[in-house]
Amino acid sequence: MPRSDKLSLEDTKRLLDHAVSASSNMTAAKVAEFIQVPPPRISEGRRKEWRLSRHEADTLIAKYGQPRAKPGLFVSAEERDSIKSFIELEPSTSKARHLRRVSSLYHSSQFINAVVDKIAIIGEDDKALTTYEEFSEEGDELLDWDEQREARRARAQKKYSSAEFRKKKLDKLLSVMKTPEFSKWLIEARLYLNKLRNTYDDPDKIFQMMSATGFYCIEEIHNIIPEGKNNHLPSDGSLDKLFEKHGLKPSTLSEMSLFLIGSLEKHFRESDLPTIGSATAVQQSTEEIKDYVITGKKIWSNKDRFTDPKVGELSIETIFFPDIKDRPDWTYPILEDRHRLKLPPEKGTTDLSVDRWTTYEISLFLKDNCDYALMLSLGSYENRYSDVIHHPERFIVIPNIPGLQLFKELDEMRKWLTLPELPLSKIKKDIAKHGGYVPGAIVI
Repeated sequence: MPRSDKLSLEDTKRLLDHAVSASSNMTAAKVAEFIQVPPPRISEGRRKEWRLSRHEADTLIAKYGQPRAKPGLFVSAEERDSIKSFIELEPSTSKARHLRRVSSLYHSSQFINAVVDKIAIIGEDDKALTTYEEFSEEGDELLDWDEQREARRARAQKKYSSAEFRKKKLDKLLSVMKTPEFSKWLIEARLYLNKLRNTYDDPDKIFQMMSATGFYCIEEIHNIIPEGKNNHLPSDGSLDKLFEKHGLKPSTLSEMSLFLIGSLEKHFRESDLPTIGSATAVQQSTEEIKDYVITGKKIWSNKDRFTDPKVGELSIETIFFPDIKDRPDWTYPILEDRHRLKLPPEKGTTDLSVDRWTTYEISLFLKDNCDYALMLSLGSYENRYSDVIHHPERFIVIPNIPGLQLFKELDEMRKWLTLPELPLSKIKKDIAKHGGYVPGAIVI
């Protein structure tokens, strides 16, 4: 991202405080004169009501150096105005996080390549594995028969693995997915999938039984009886025939994979979001990450597991459903890979699960002005043993909680964490020990 032309309010205050205190004879008026701004701007900046420009900041740093910061805890986190706003925004935030997770996988080159690898154009893909005269070149006659065959095979493989040919395969798949017949198949396949879920508990069995939706007529899918006799149902007008009509080999992608890929493609297309093969994925929106250095004194911290995991919101309801553990964070295999596709190493892995937090840590910090900052971290590691093992994956910071509202705010968080009570006596003792304000307490 391009650098902002102004400092933040916090950095402006720190730099102006540093410049004004640089020597005994330095005044706000002299600092204002040095950077050529009206004198009131210095007081406004120190009250966090005005910001220095980058040029003005660079001028001050060149003369007075960087201000020395207090030791603190560095963290990249989401910012929320209050605990209440965090709780109110959490459903929409988790939904947006899920959409980005799905989008990240769906638009990754690895996912697209895996899809394309499984698509075969009738006739053309076979040429890469056989010898054809069209792949002969001048000079082949100098080679023996085996060498000629291997040379032609290599040329064929090069042609049919080219970016142009791979795009042609993907375009053909997309043309199928945009047909009314495929849209009808998605609807019928979903209904049949629900029927299978009501019949079987084994996900692998359901995956296997979904193959019937590709063989029988799309209009007759609702008549398929799981593990029953379905020989009387016609195969004309089937998904396999639709693929053949568009020049693609049927059954190169499993029906379960086609259902998931097709549902994703339809969702992104109808939502005016980038579809498969597009260069742009869904970007961050409601969850801006900021860098913080928390310099306050930590006066209370608690680490524990949730009584019941905190489960997020689905972004694409129609293709996700609970597994046998009744958790909506499981989907059927994509491209025969059970839960996820591996993304490039620098991106780690991305799956299609919704947020599911099992552990947390909450820390309260007393700031110099006797207000408070709170940091919450969430983790998804599941530990069967008694010890709480918390691997933080997501951080939320509430940078400014007024002292008068502290215990009201903490009670909001207590409810969300499902804690029976807070150790208020200990928290108050630690606040007093560090010189903080305890609402309602008489100072003597």
